Amino acid sequence: MWIHPKGKRWYALCMDRAVTYYGVSTRQQQRSGLGIEAQRAAVERFAQAESIRMIAEFVEAETGKGVDALDRRPQLAAALAAS
Repeated sequence: MWIHPKGKRWYALCMDRAVTYYGVSTRQQQRSGLGIEAQRAAVERFAQAESIRMIAEFVEAETGKGVDALDRRPQLAAALAAS
């Protein structure tokens, strides 16, 4: 990973805000610690460490399988449009 002489990572130099998307596709993921709250906590720690401000959040529980996955994930489509 490239680090700027002032100590900032390359993505932090060009990104000061971000859109978040959290998703799970199964109940097992929710129970396993890979659920929405675990994802949110990890992203919040990262954003705080890198001084990145979250400007929007999208949450969804839907499978990503199939050719129509984006059609079945309207929150993912909205997150992509907002970024």
